[in-house]
Amino acid sequence: MMPNSNPLSIGIVGAGTAGLAGAIALARAGHAVTVFEKHASLSPLGAGLLIQPQGIAALDALGVGAAFHAASVPVTRLLGTSHRDWILVDIPYDEREARGVSRAALSQVLVEAALALGVRLRYGCKVDRITVEGARASVHAPDTSSFDLVVIADGAASSLPAQVGLSVASTVYRWGALWAMFDVADWEGQALLEQRYRGTRQMFGLMPTARVDGKLRLSMFWSLPCADYAVWQARPLQEWKDELRALWPQAAPVIDQIVRHEQFTLATYRHARAKRLADGPVCVIGDAAHAMSPQLGLGSTLAVQDALALANAVCRHGPIAGAAAYSKERLCAVRNYQMLSRVLTPCFQAAGSGLWRDLMFAAGLKLPGIQRLMYRSIAAPVAADKKIPPDAVEALRRE
Repeated sequence: MMPNSNPLSIGIVGAGTAGLAGAIALARAGHAVTVFEKHASLSPLGAGLLIQPQGIAALDALGVGAAFHAASVPVTRLLGTSHRDWILVDIPYDEREARGVSRAALSQVLVEAALALGVRLRYGCKVDRITVEGARASVHAPDTSSFDLVVIADGAASSLPAQVGLSVASTVYRWGALWAMFDVADWEGQALLEQRYRGTRQMFGLMPTARVDGKLRLSMFWSLPCADYAVWQARPLQEWKDELRALWPQAAPVIDQIVRHEQFTLATYRHARAKRLADGPVCVIGDAAHAMSPQLGLGSTLAVQDALALANAVCRHGPIAGAAAYSKERLCAVRNYQMLSRVLTPCFQAAGSGLWRDLMFAAGLKLPGIQRLMYRSIAAPVAADKKIPPDAVEALRRE
């Protein structure tokens, strides 16, 4: 894939990971890209993101690998332990490491790369609807702009895929998670993403996210039914901290820094199942296409892979046929990830004792090949740099 001699005009809705990655990939191919972002500036919310090994390969192929590595920290193992001290999840990243990064840091890396490529970012432009006229699509935000291709990438809560007939409206999961970030000077698990469980009702996670002034920044997660958020806010903070300490005494350096409820934000999760990923000159990528619970840690990884696959297909086949080829390539894969995520969700977020889960997972780890299967299912199903033809990767890496 060489830079296109007939550049297209491409509109992208949303300046999250998917939208910015799509803008970079398409701009590197020589197209004129405009990104519509509803917020007045980019101030992404969210704690840490786990980028799986194939996601790192995708960021390398996108041309932002060096900047991403500078903004992130290694994660060499994912370990989950029950309150019974049984190891339930153990995924060593021995072959290819994963990395933790804050959403804000990843956004900054992608924004700088997009702007350097001449991508036009329009802030404060909420897209109300998308219409199609023949071979072109128009974005109404609220002024109307017409493009050869429109890419919907405005996240899990987007109403646009349903509006253009690409999916049904997304649904909200009953369980969410409280999150916050804390800096620690001395932490044993420097490159360990660790979770502690009490049945399926409690999940306490800590993930390395950045290094700040010589300290390790950890993203903390606490599983919580969304309907119980107000109850948690009214609950005495010390009572909750005692519960955290009982589940994970070694997390005291983090727990001791909790002084008010307002340090935490409730993250909610959605499920969005696409009928297809493209129709004519309109397509959808990232969470807007295949939102899922965070159990697999694949959201951002899939978003960058979507962006690369779309750019490759458009450069080879043109806007409409390319979007259709992208849909054909990606739809089955992302649906499989969604199905796996949905199956795993009640194993970690449900109202139950979880004894069945603990027995099944702990016993499973003792069976030959199960640990390897865990790794393959989330860390390396198909490496991004194996999915993209070598000539395409080389073109995307060029400045």
